[in-house]
Amino acid sequence: MNFARTRLAWLVAMAGMLAAPAARAQQLIIWHDKGDDGIRMVQQMAEIYAKDHPGVTFRSISMPTDQWFSRSVAALNTNTAPDILFNDGFRLVQVQQQTHKLSELSPQLRQIPADDRKFLSDGDVAAASYAGQVIMVPFQRGITGWGVRKSWLAKIGEDYPKTWEDALRVGQKMQASDPNGTGRKDIYGMAMQAGDPSSMIDAGTSMLIYGNGVKHALVDDEGNIVLDQPEVARITIEYLKLYTQYKLVSPETVNQTFTDMYQLIEGGRVGEFRVGNWNVGKWDKQPPAGDYVIGPFPKIGDGTASFVVGSIRGMSVPTNSPHAEAAKEFVKFLVSKGPQQVSLDDMGGTVRSDLDTSNVTPGLRPFVAPDAHLQVADNAVTQFPWFIKLEAEYYKMLIAAVSNPPSDWDAWIKDTATKLRADLVNLKAKG
Repeated sequence: MNFARTRLAWLVAMAGMLAAPAARAQQLIIWHDKGDDGIRMVQQMAEIYAKDHPGVTFRSISMPTDQWFSRSVAALNTNTAPDILFNDGFRLVQVQQQTHKLSELSPQLRQIPADDRKFLSDGDVAAASYAGQVIMVPFQRGITGWGVRKSWLAKIGEDYPKTWEDALRVGQKMQASDPNGTGRKDIYGMAMQAGDPSSMIDAGTSMLIYGNGVKHALVDDEGNIVLDQPEVARITIEYLKLYTQYKLVSPETVNQTFTDMYQLIEGGRVGEFRVGNWNVGKWDKQPPAGDYVIGPFPKIGDGTASFVVGSIRGMSVPTNSPHAEAAKEFVKFLVSKGPQQVSLDDMGGTVRSDLDTSNVTPGLRPFVAPDAHLQVADNAVTQFPWFIKLEAEYYKMLIAAVSNPPSDWDAWIKDTATKLRADLVNLKAKG
């Protein structure tokens, strides 16, 4: 009888030991829109993580941005969420606005070791927050500069443009000179995107404003309209004149988002263009294949030529994540040195300043140079619940100005600022 009981206990114990690894084995699913670079980055991070977390594996799925957004919202609202969402902060804010199902990650932020957490600035945490809650762990700063085709500069006898006047002259020469030698008039001086509010404002007017060292582009920290402040007004007008007077962008720009803009850049049809630190890993190896010079945005008036920290990227954990606790454990790891080195090497973005930069590509080097002047974009989209709706109204006014240019731009600025203030009163009243 005792033998039977002993044997039974032994069998139960063995079964438990055999089942334990299976119980611990977890595969975390991460959705993002960062393409092959993002997939490679997650895989390499997973390899480091597995050393101290055996049994935890990862499957990284990349999809087009619009699809990522619609699928993420639908999945969170139908309890079919992935374990982790990875994207730019403003996109994660939009997901939270429509679902309210991203976990509060303040506890995880506090649990990051102090030697790692010290690299997160107040701006990083602010960009990771919405409605008083931390909704992602930030680990990449998306930095943007101004790129110009190197071989085209040589053909037109110009240097890298340091001022806006330089940039206009270079763009006009490139557009007129057929630098590709094709005989077709299909070259544009500059590439922009204006197919939706974020394209035209966040990646357009605001980018030029921040690129001149100006702190706010549409509203200030108290939510007041700043469009008619002189430094903002001048740059906004210059941006709009690219479409109406200088005609340095494609007429199709008003219908295009970043994918269309990239096709023009990679197709060798534009001379000057926005370059993100996430672009250069690809662009140093394939068209434009390193044939570009990068610097800060051209100086307009009394501005300060700057690179722009335009977006903070991070990872969020849905409240209905299938493996929420494991996912929350992983996101605490993102700011440690190993994954940060991977993030820099694969996607060009990081929050740490103590990484090895000896092997960065030529295109990435200007972004990590010690003397690079950085201007951080404000966090209006995460600070004010009404901001996205205000942008939508502003976008309509910008498109109308491009379609039917005013005879007096200064009067247009004053009138537009007045209309936006009225819209803002209504939006605040509606909550």
